Amino acid sequence: MIPATDNGENSELGDLKAAALRIGFHSLGVARAGESPHAHRFREWIDQGMHAGMKWMESNKERRCDPTLTVDGAQSVIMVTLPYPDDPELPESAPKVARYARGRDYHKVMKPMLKQLCESVSQNGKWETWYCVDSSPILERDWAELSGLGWIGKNGLIIDEEIGSWFFLGGIVTNRPLPTTPAVMDRCGTCTRCLDACPTSAIIEPRSIDAGKCISYWTIEHRGEFPENTKLHGWLFGCDICQEVCPWNQRPARLKPVIHPELKPGKSADTCKEVLDLNREGFLDIYAGTPVTRTRLEGLKRNAQKILQEENREEDPS
Repeated sequence: MIPATDNGENSELGDLKAAALRIGFHSLGVARAGESPHAHRFREWIDQGMHAGMKWMESNKERRCDPTLTVDGAQSVIMVTLPYPDDPELPESAPKVARYARGRDYHKVMKPMLKQLCESVSQNGKWETWYCVDSSPILERDWAELSGLGWIGKNGLIIDEEIGSWFFLGGIVTNRPLPTTPAVMDRCGTCTRCLDACPTSAIIEPRSIDAGKCISYWTIEHRGEFPENTKLHGWLFGCDICQEVCPWNQRPARLKPVIHPELKPGKSADTCKEVLDLNREGFLDIYAGTPVTRTRLEGLKRNAQKILQEENREEDPS
Protein backbone atom coordinates (compact mmCIF):
# COMPACT_ATOMS: atom_id res chain seq x y z
CA MET A 1 0.00 0.00 0.00
CA ILE A 2 1.08 3.59 -0.66
CA PRO A 3 0.15 5.87 2.25
CA ALA A 4 -1.35 9.18 1.19
CA THR A 5 -1.15 12.34 3.26
CA ASP A 6 -3.00 15.60 2.87
CA ASN A 7 -1.37 17.80 5.44
CA GLY A 8 1.21 20.55 5.31
CA GLU A 9 4.37 20.22 3.29
CA ASN A 10 3.75 16.53 2.50
CA SER A 11 0.47 17.12 0.66
CA GLU A 12 2.13 17.43 -2.76
CA LEU A 13 3.96 14.13 -2.34
CA GLY A 14 0.93 12.51 -0.74
CA ASP A 15 -1.29 13.45 -3.68
CA LEU A 16 1.25 11.97 -6.09
CA LYS A 17 1.48 8.73 -4.11
CA ALA A 18 -2.31 8.51 -4.03
CA ALA A 19 -2.44 8.95 -7.81
CA ALA A 20 0.14 6.18 -8.27
CA LEU A 21 -1.91 3.87 -6.06
CA ARG A 22 -5.09 4.55 -8.03
CA ILE A 23 -3.29 3.75 -11.28
CA GLY A 24 -2.10 0.41 -9.87
CA PHE A 25 1.49 0.90 -8.73
CA HIS A 26 2.63 -0.54 -5.42
CA SER A 27 5.01 2.17 -4.23
CA LEU A 28 6.46 5.52 -5.26
CA GLY A 29 9.58 7.41 -4.26
CA VAL A 30 11.27 10.65 -5.34
CA ALA A 31 14.96 11.54 -5.55
CA ARG A 32 16.68 14.77 -6.53
CA ALA A 33 17.87 14.70 -10.15
CA GLY A 34 21.61 14.82 -10.90
CA GLU A 35 24.39 12.41 -11.72
CA SER A 36 23.93 9.05 -10.03
CA PRO A 37 26.35 8.47 -7.14
CA HIS A 38 27.01 5.04 -8.68
CA ALA A 39 27.76 6.39 -12.16
CA HIS A 40 31.43 5.50 -11.87
CA ARG A 41 30.52 1.86 -11.22
CA PHE A 42 28.42 1.74 -14.37
CA ARG A 43 31.18 3.29 -16.48
CA GLU A 44 33.72 0.82 -15.10
CA TRP A 45 31.32 -2.07 -15.72
CA ILE A 46 30.99 -1.07 -19.37
CA ASP A 47 34.72 -0.41 -19.77
CA GLN A 48 35.47 -3.91 -18.40
CA GLY A 49 33.10 -5.51 -20.93
CA MET A 50 30.77 -6.89 -18.28
CA HIS A 51 27.80 -6.13 -20.55
CA ALA A 52 28.94 -8.97 -22.88
CA GLY A 53 27.20 -8.72 -26.27
CA MET A 54 24.71 -6.02 -25.24
CA LYS A 55 26.43 -3.30 -27.25
CA TRP A 56 23.36 -1.10 -27.07
CA MET A 57 24.26 -0.38 -23.43
CA GLU A 58 27.28 1.57 -24.65
CA SER A 59 24.95 4.09 -26.31
CA ASN A 60 23.76 7.11 -24.31
CA LYS A 61 26.13 6.15 -21.51
CA GLU A 62 26.20 9.64 -20.00
CA ARG A 63 22.43 10.02 -20.26
CA ARG A 64 22.09 6.82 -18.28
CA CYS A 65 24.25 8.30 -15.54
CA ASP A 66 22.59 11.72 -15.39
CA PRO A 67 18.85 12.24 -16.08
CA THR A 68 19.35 16.01 -16.35
CA LEU A 69 20.82 15.26 -19.78
CA THR A 70 17.43 13.87 -20.83
CA VAL A 71 15.15 16.60 -19.46
CA ASP A 72 16.50 20.16 -19.42
CA GLY A 73 16.34 21.59 -15.93
CA ALA A 74 15.33 18.23 -14.42
CA GLN A 75 14.67 18.53 -10.71
CA SER A 76 13.14 15.19 -9.70
CA VAL A 77 13.31 11.51 -10.54
CA ILE A 78 10.11 9.66 -9.61
CA MET A 79 10.38 5.88 -9.29
CA VAL A 80 7.53 3.39 -8.98
CA THR A 81 7.23 -0.37 -8.47
CA LEU A 82 4.81 -2.87 -10.00
CA PRO A 83 4.90 -6.39 -8.50
CA TYR A 84 4.69 -9.59 -10.54
CA PRO A 85 3.77 -13.10 -9.33
CA ASP A 86 6.42 -15.01 -7.42
CA ASP A 87 4.76 -18.41 -7.82
CA PRO A 88 6.19 -20.17 -10.93
CA GLU A 89 3.04 -22.29 -11.47
CA LEU A 90 4.96 -24.65 -13.74
CA PRO A 91 5.24 -28.45 -13.60
CA GLU A 92 8.51 -29.60 -12.05
CA SER A 93 9.49 -31.29 -15.31
CA ALA A 94 8.90 -28.16 -17.44
CA PRO A 95 11.81 -26.06 -18.70
CA LYS A 96 12.07 -23.08 -16.37
CA VAL A 97 10.93 -19.60 -17.37
CA ALA A 98 11.71 -16.55 -15.21
CA ARG A 99 8.63 -15.48 -13.30
CA TYR A 100 8.62 -11.95 -14.73
CA ALA A 101 8.20 -13.38 -18.24
CA ARG A 102 5.16 -15.56 -17.52
CA GLY A 103 2.62 -12.77 -17.98
CA ARG A 104 2.12 -9.98 -20.48
CA ASP A 105 5.21 -8.01 -21.48
CA TYR A 106 5.73 -5.53 -18.64
CA HIS A 107 6.71 -2.75 -21.05
CA LYS A 108 3.23 -2.91 -22.56
CA VAL A 109 1.61 -2.94 -19.12
CA MET A 110 3.63 -0.19 -17.49
CA LYS A 111 3.95 2.37 -20.28
CA PRO A 112 0.27 3.46 -20.28
CA MET A 113 0.34 3.47 -16.47
CA LEU A 114 3.40 5.74 -16.43
CA LYS A 115 1.87 7.96 -19.09
CA GLN A 116 -1.18 8.37 -16.87
CA LEU A 117 1.01 9.20 -13.86
CA CYS A 118 2.85 11.78 -15.98
CA GLU A 119 -0.47 13.60 -16.41
CA SER A 120 -0.66 14.03 -12.64
CA VAL A 121 2.96 15.10 -12.42
CA SER A 122 2.80 17.63 -15.26
CA GLN A 123 -0.30 19.43 -13.90
CA ASN A 124 -1.86 19.98 -17.32
CA GLY A 125 1.43 20.65 -19.06
CA LYS A 126 2.87 23.03 -16.50
CA TRP A 127 5.88 20.73 -15.99
CA GLU A 128 7.85 18.66 -18.47
CA THR A 129 7.92 14.87 -17.96
CA TRP A 130 9.71 11.90 -19.54
CA TYR A 131 9.00 8.30 -18.56
CA CYS A 132 10.96 5.09 -19.00
CA VAL A 133 10.61 1.35 -18.49
CA ASP A 134 13.81 -0.70 -18.47
CA SER A 135 15.00 -0.09 -22.03
CA SER A 136 15.47 3.70 -21.77
CA PRO A 137 18.73 5.39 -20.74
CA ILE A 138 18.48 5.74 -16.95
CA LEU A 139 20.08 3.74 -14.12
CA GLU A 140 16.72 2.67 -12.67
CA ARG A 141 18.06 0.68 -9.73
CA ASP A 142 20.24 3.57 -8.58
CA TRP A 143 17.27 5.93 -8.57
CA ALA A 144 14.99 3.36 -6.94
CA GLU A 145 17.52 3.07 -4.10
CA LEU A 146 17.99 6.84 -3.81
CA SER A 147 14.22 7.36 -3.67
CA GLY A 148 13.77 4.84 -0.86
CA LEU A 149 11.91 2.08 -2.70
CA GLY A 150 14.46 -0.44 -1.38
CA TRP A 151 18.17 -1.11 -1.43
CA ILE A 152 20.33 -2.67 -4.13
CA GLY A 153 20.91 -6.23 -2.97
CA LYS A 154 24.06 -8.24 -3.53
CA ASN A 155 22.34 -9.85 -6.54
CA GLY A 156 22.06 -6.40 -8.12
CA LEU A 157 18.27 -6.17 -7.68
CA ILE A 158 16.21 -3.75 -5.62
CA ILE A 159 14.89 -5.36 -2.44
CA ASP A 160 11.84 -4.00 -0.65
CA GLU A 161 11.80 -5.08 3.00
CA GLU A 162 8.06 -5.78 2.90
CA ILE A 163 7.61 -7.57 -0.45
CA GLY A 164 11.07 -8.75 -1.49
CA SER A 165 12.33 -8.25 -5.05
CA TRP A 166 9.62 -9.64 -7.33
CA PHE A 167 8.69 -6.35 -9.00
CA PHE A 168 9.34 -4.11 -12.00
CA LEU A 169 10.67 -0.57 -11.89
CA GLY A 170 9.47 2.44 -13.83
CA GLY A 171 10.68 6.03 -13.76
CA ILE A 172 9.65 9.58 -14.56
CA VAL A 173 12.11 12.47 -14.95
CA THR A 174 10.61 15.92 -14.53
CA ASN A 175 11.61 19.55 -14.11
CA ARG A 176 8.99 19.83 -11.37
CA PRO A 177 10.67 20.25 -7.96
CA LEU A 178 9.12 17.69 -5.61
CA PRO A 179 9.77 16.71 -2.01
CA THR A 180 12.13 13.74 -1.86
CA THR A 181 11.56 10.48 0.00
CA PRO A 182 14.29 9.12 2.29
CA ALA A 183 16.54 6.23 1.31
CA VAL A 184 16.34 3.03 3.36
CA MET A 185 19.06 1.03 5.05
CA ASP A 186 20.89 -1.75 3.18
CA ARG A 187 19.82 -4.90 5.02
CA CYS A 188 21.73 -7.62 3.17
CA GLY A 189 24.22 -7.73 6.03
CA THR A 190 26.71 -10.60 5.81
CA CYS A 191 24.37 -12.80 3.73
CA THR A 192 25.92 -14.25 0.56
CA ARG A 193 23.21 -16.73 -0.45
CA CYS A 194 22.77 -15.24 -3.92
CA LEU A 195 26.50 -15.33 -4.65
CA ASP A 196 26.79 -18.89 -3.34
CA ALA A 197 23.75 -20.17 -5.25
CA CYS A 198 24.55 -18.77 -8.70
CA PRO A 199 25.59 -21.89 -10.64
CA THR A 200 27.71 -19.94 -13.13
CA SER A 201 29.34 -17.53 -10.63
CA ALA A 202 27.90 -14.59 -12.55
CA ILE A 203 27.76 -12.44 -9.40
CA ILE A 204 31.49 -11.81 -9.36
CA GLU A 205 31.24 -9.64 -6.25
CA PRO A 206 28.33 -8.10 -4.33
CA ARG A 207 26.21 -5.96 -6.70
CA SER A 208 28.40 -6.66 -9.73
CA ILE A 209 27.13 -9.07 -12.40
CA ASP A 210 29.21 -10.37 -15.29
CA ALA A 211 26.59 -10.69 -18.03
CA GLY A 212 28.92 -13.03 -19.93
CA LYS A 213 28.40 -15.61 -17.18
CA CYS A 214 24.70 -14.96 -16.53
CA ILE A 215 22.06 -17.50 -17.58
CA SER A 216 19.57 -14.70 -18.26
CA TYR A 217 21.97 -13.11 -20.73
CA TRP A 218 22.62 -16.36 -22.60
CA THR A 219 18.95 -17.39 -22.81
CA ILE A 220 17.58 -13.95 -23.75
CA GLU A 221 20.12 -11.54 -25.20
CA HIS A 222 22.66 -13.82 -26.89
CA ARG A 223 22.16 -14.54 -30.59
CA GLY A 224 23.55 -17.57 -32.37
CA GLU A 225 25.06 -20.75 -30.99
CA PHE A 226 26.40 -21.08 -27.46
CA PRO A 227 30.08 -21.33 -26.59
CA GLU A 228 31.00 -24.88 -25.61
CA ASN A 229 31.20 -24.28 -21.87
CA THR A 230 27.80 -22.52 -21.54
CA LYS A 231 25.35 -24.15 -19.13
CA LEU A 232 21.69 -23.21 -18.73
CA HIS A 233 20.86 -25.43 -15.72
CA GLY A 234 17.32 -26.08 -16.93
CA TRP A 235 16.40 -22.46 -17.68
CA LEU A 236 14.60 -21.92 -20.98
CA PHE A 237 14.23 -18.14 -20.60
CA GLY A 238 15.83 -16.00 -17.91
CA CYS A 239 16.83 -17.17 -14.44
CA ASP A 240 15.43 -16.61 -10.93
CA ILE A 241 17.95 -18.46 -8.77
CA CYS A 242 19.43 -15.39 -7.06
CA GLN A 243 15.90 -14.26 -6.12
CA GLU A 244 14.67 -17.70 -5.09
CA VAL A 245 17.39 -18.04 -2.44
CA CYS A 246 17.12 -14.48 -1.09
CA PRO A 247 15.87 -14.50 2.53
CA TRP A 248 13.79 -11.38 1.86
CA ASN A 249 11.78 -13.38 -0.67
CA GLN A 250 11.38 -16.37 1.63
CA ARG A 251 10.46 -14.98 5.03
CA PRO A 252 6.97 -15.91 6.32
CA ALA A 253 6.14 -12.27 7.16
CA ARG A 254 6.65 -11.11 3.59
CA LEU A 255 3.63 -9.22 2.30
CA LYS A 256 1.89 -10.53 -0.81
CA PRO A 257 1.19 -7.46 -2.97
CA VAL A 258 -1.69 -7.01 -5.37
CA ILE A 259 -0.75 -8.27 -8.85
CA HIS A 260 -1.86 -6.47 -12.00
CA PRO A 261 -4.21 -8.89 -13.82
CA GLU A 262 -2.23 -8.69 -17.07
CA LEU A 263 0.93 -9.88 -15.30
CA LYS A 264 -0.59 -13.12 -14.05
CA PRO A 265 1.01 -16.26 -15.56
CA GLY A 266 -0.19 -17.54 -18.91
CA LYS A 267 0.61 -20.70 -20.83
CA SER A 268 4.04 -22.27 -21.10
CA ALA A 269 5.56 -25.35 -22.72
CA ASP A 270 5.53 -28.47 -20.54
CA THR A 271 8.69 -30.03 -21.98
CA CYS A 272 11.72 -29.14 -24.05
CA LYS A 273 10.47 -31.54 -26.73
CA GLU A 274 7.28 -29.49 -26.99
CA VAL A 275 9.40 -26.40 -27.60
CA LEU A 276 11.42 -28.17 -30.30
CA ASP A 277 8.22 -29.24 -32.05
CA LEU A 278 6.73 -25.74 -32.15
CA ASN A 279 6.10 -23.95 -35.42
CA ARG A 280 5.66 -20.20 -35.53
CA GLU A 281 1.90 -20.44 -35.02
CA GLY A 282 2.36 -22.66 -31.97
CA PHE A 283 5.07 -20.37 -30.58
CA LEU A 284 2.79 -17.35 -30.80
CA ASP A 285 -0.15 -19.30 -29.37
CA ILE A 286 1.82 -19.87 -26.17
CA TYR A 287 4.08 -16.84 -25.90
CA ALA A 288 2.58 -13.95 -27.91
CA GLY A 289 2.53 -10.74 -25.88
CA THR A 290 5.03 -12.02 -23.31
CA PRO A 291 8.73 -11.16 -22.89
CA VAL A 292 9.60 -14.65 -24.17
CA THR A 293 9.12 -13.46 -27.75
CA ARG A 294 12.32 -11.42 -27.37
CA THR A 295 14.42 -14.53 -27.94
CA ARG A 296 12.31 -15.55 -30.97
CA LEU A 297 11.36 -19.10 -31.87
CA GLU A 298 14.80 -20.09 -33.10
CA GLY A 299 16.38 -18.80 -29.88
CA LEU A 300 13.91 -20.67 -27.71
CA LYS A 301 14.52 -23.89 -29.64
CA ARG A 302 18.26 -23.39 -29.26
CA ASN A 303 17.78 -23.04 -25.49
CA ALA A 304 15.59 -26.15 -25.30
CA GLN A 305 18.14 -28.17 -27.26
CA LYS A 306 20.91 -27.01 -24.94
CA ILE A 307 18.92 -28.05 -21.86
CA LEU A 308 18.37 -31.54 -23.32
CA GLN A 309 22.07 -31.86 -24.12
CA GLU A 310 22.96 -30.95 -20.54
CA GLU A 311 20.45 -33.45 -19.16
CA ASN A 312 21.79 -36.21 -21.42
CA ARG A 313 25.35 -35.55 -20.24
CA GLU A 314 24.22 -35.79 -16.61
CA GLU A 315 22.52 -39.12 -17.27
CA ASP A 316 25.49 -40.47 -19.23
CA PRO A 317 28.65 -38.80 -17.92
CA SER A 318 30.82 -41.14 -20.00
